Amino acid sequence: MLYLIILSTVAVSLASLTGMITLAMKRERMWDIIFILVSFAAGVLLGTSFFHLLPESAFALGLENAVKFFIIGFILFYLLERIIRWRHCHEADCQIHPVTRLALIGDSIHNFIDGVAIAIAYVVDVNLGIMTTIAVVAHEIPQELGDFGVLVFGGYTVRRALLFNFLTAITAIFGALLGYFLIAERYLPYIIAFAGGNFTYISTSDLIPELHRETDLGKSIVSFIIFLSGLVLVYLLGILLI
Repeated sequence: MLYLIILSTVAVSLASLTGMITLAMKRERMWDIIFILVSFAAGVLLGTSFFHLLPESAFALGLENAVKFFIIGFILFYLLERIIRWRHCHEADCQIHPVTRLALIGDSIHNFIDGVAIAIAYVVDVNLGIMTTIAVVAHEIPQELGDFGVLVFGGYTVRRALLFNFLTAITAIFGALLGYFLIAERYLPYIIAFAGGNFTYISTSDLIPELHRETDLGKSIVSFIIFLSGLVLVYLLGILLI
C-alpha cells in the first residue's frame, strides 16, 4: 500500500510542471499569459478556501472552531508579509513581491495536506485512495498553473519558477509519509482550516490588489472573467469529484 501512496503523491507533484508550456513563448506573450494566470490563481485560491477547505474543516470541527484556525492562518501570513517587507523594503516604492514567498509557503502547506489526505484515504480503502488522488490531480493542475504565474509575476524566471513550484509540490510526498506513519486523522481538519486562511490572505491581500493596477478597461474585464472562472472551476470540481 505504501508504494501506491508514494506513486500517487509523485503524480500529484508532477502537476507542478504544467508551467513548462510557457517555455516556448515569446516574452511579451508570456507576460499576457502570466497576467491571466494571476487572475485565475486569485479565483482558484479564494474558491479553494471557501468552497473546500473551510467547509471541510467546519464539518469536522464545527464552524466556530474552523473559523478560529482559519483566522489564525490569515493573521500569520499577514505577519509574515510585514516581516518580509521590513527586511527587504525600506522605500515607499518597493519592487520586492512578498507574494512569491507567501505563495511558496502556502502551496507547500497545501500540498503537504494533500499528501496526508491521500495517505489516510489509502489506509481506509484503496479505491478511496485512488479516487482521492484523481481529485487532487484534477484540482492541482489549474492551481499549479496559477501558482507558476504568481512566481513569474513576482520576479522569478520561468525556469526558477518551475523549479520552486516543483519543490513545493514534492511536500505532498513528505505529507503522505508522515500521514501514513505518524499523523492521526483527527489533526487534519485543523491544518485544513489554517491553510484556508493562508490562501485567502494571498488571494485578497496580494493577488487581487495587483490586478487592480491594470488600467486598460478591456484587460480588466478579461481579468475579472478569468477570476470568476477560477472560482467556478473549483466549485464545479468539488461537485463532480465528491
